[in-house]
Amino acid sequence: MAGKLTQKESLVTLLDNRTWAKHGIAEEFDYIGHSQAWQHPQVNVFVTLVLFIVMKVKFIDFCCWAAFGRLVGESMAAWFPDGIHSDGTVYSIVPGGYAVVGAAALSGAVTHTVSTAVIVFELTGQISHILPVMIAVILANAVAQSLQPSLYDSIIRIKKLPYLPELGWGHHEKYNIRVEDIMVRDVRYITLNCCYRDLQNVLMVGHLKTLALVESAESMILLGSIERAQLQALLSRQLSRARRLEYIRDRSVSEKKNLSVLTVPSKNDENQRASQEVRFQNNNNNAESPTAPELRRPSKRVRISVVEPPPSSPSFKSVDGDDGDVEDDMTIREIAEWEEMQLDEQVNFDDCKIDPAPFQLVERTSLHKTHTIFSLLGLDHAYVTSIGRLIGMVSLKELRKAIEGSVKAKGVKLRPPLASFRDSGTSSSENEATELRKLWDHHNTSLPRDLNRLESDENSQ
Repeated sequence: MAGKLTQKESLVTLLDNRTWAKHGIAEEFDYIGHSQAWQHPQVNVFVTLVLFIVMKVKFIDFCCWAAFGRLVGESMAAWFPDGIHSDGTVYSIVPGGYAVVGAAALSGAVTHTVSTAVIVFELTGQISHILPVMIAVILANAVAQSLQPSLYDSIIRIKKLPYLPELGWGHHEKYNIRVEDIMVRDVRYITLNCCYRDLQNVLMVGHLKTLALVESAESMILLGSIERAQLQALLSRQLSRARRLEYIRDRSVSEKKNLSVLTVPSKNDENQRASQEVRFQNNNNNAESPTAPELRRPSKRVRISVVEPPPSSPSFKSVDGDDGDVEDDMTIREIAEWEEMQLDEQVNFDDCKIDPAPFQLVERTSLHKTHTIFSLLGLDHAYVTSIGRLIGMVSLKELRKAIEGSVKAKGVKLRPPLASFRDSGTSSSENEATELRKLWDHHNTSLPRDLNRLESDENSQ
């Protein structure tokens, strides 16, 4: 089964132009080079190719499809050993050409792509078989797409990743579904005049990547969208340690100014200090105490004044203006009170990146147009607006559910959700009149009747 050959060597031997067997007899072929790996002393080349395909089919290998084409080519060479005769011309059977066509067609069927034909042309380096390769790839894609999803779609479904399924072929007019039927009306949004507490509540509730920004909760005018990372940065900056240290520094500076105003000396303070001078004199001159001569000396004035404590006193500890000298001496309770005060402030969106033009859909957009827009633009969500007002949001999840309820499953046509509500109304949405139009028509039709009745009354009189 050519087990000792590498993938490149196996592919080169499978695309060989020479015929390996004639009439199913392997001994008639002169094996040369790597082709000897396909020779077996007991079985012919057909059994070898079949076993190779069986062993490789579970790996979805490119060589497996080339071996399948080679098997068909060798079978054709065995059935028509002299080639195919047409209008006096003999067309010889080239098994290598069948291998090229089989590799391109089956690979395209597995992946649901036509680009495998181009890959085969680049691998072989020649386009002599371009017509059969293109025809085989197109037919294989048509058959495979009608039977099962592609390899990539199967992997997405197995891993339960979000994806956008394809719509069914034909009868698109029967899918009477619009965005207003599948959209989510409970949309998380933030207003332009909201506070940081509202911002925190929105971030804690949902896990959306982007949030809608509206003018106010009453008008609901959509102004744009903001990414979740931007909002988290705003909230973190508002409650950051640097901002708390700035608050402590400002508070300390204000306290220092108030203290300096209270301790500035004035003229009244100087007069008060002068009045606090104390004079000690000895009036008893006849005392016989041995210390009498000392007491008879000229009296000295002792001044006692109140001096303010130095600035370096521990009771007057100050905070300098530099960031490196600021000490965070707030308690846990004070920090909690400060955070509550910060959350009540209004959000400043000046330093936030806002998308002023998020993708929007009107409520009457059809399912097919929505599917086309999501597929071409690669969207994961879109806002639904009505005259600029935000009324809902549609994402891949809602769109996938709506499409899965509209396409065919196992040959049975599933009824689209909410289609019964539309079927009970008028058949065409384009011919539906608005309420204003109905009132106007009613007014126009009732007016001639009133005139006729008045004329009949006058004639009767």
